[in-house]
Amino acid sequence: MKGKAQSKHMRHVRLHHWMMETPAWKDLNATARAVYIEIATRYNGTNNGFIVYSVREAARDLKIGTSTAKRAFDDLQTHGFIFAEQRGAFHWKIDVTRGRHRPATEWRLTEHHSDRAVGIESKYPTKEFTHWTKIQNTVPPQIRDVSNMATHVAATDTMKGKNSQNGTRSGNIRGISG
Repeated sequence: MKGKAQSKHMRHVRLHHWMMETPAWKDLNATARAVYIEIATRYNGTNNGFIVYSVREAARDLKIGTSTAKRAFDDLQTHGFIFAEQRGAFHWKIDVTRGRHRPATEWRLTEHHSDRAVGIESKYPTKEFTHWTKIQNTVPPQIRDVSNMATHVAATDTMKGKNSQNGTRSGNIRGISG
């Protein structure tokens, strides 16, 4: 019986299937997912919005470069899984309200309610990742009109070059030869 009672209170990280089925989660790379798990490991049920985790710590813990860790944090933010409640800085700051040094950014996991906010806004999780959509290419596709293609090729067949004597260089659209 003692073993069962202890197992109820053991800390763990839970990844819900509904969250992992979102387009936002599926778009994350493995590094961003690993960083999310590391941040979630630091959540104790009462510190959401105060979770301290730096790019350097993530790089050390996951054995990756700091640039890769930074990209993972950026991806998690843009996909809506984490939110920076209090930005950190390279140098140490003194947090007078809590009487300690604050070396890194303090994160909030959007799947849980905020322990930092006061009032109604802290009551519910924001779950911004459920509203994330992949940004599609905004450039309209090029439509090839065969009737205008011959005129276009003839007009762009001769291009100016820096090294030619008369300022022209013959070639086609794909590459310049000569």
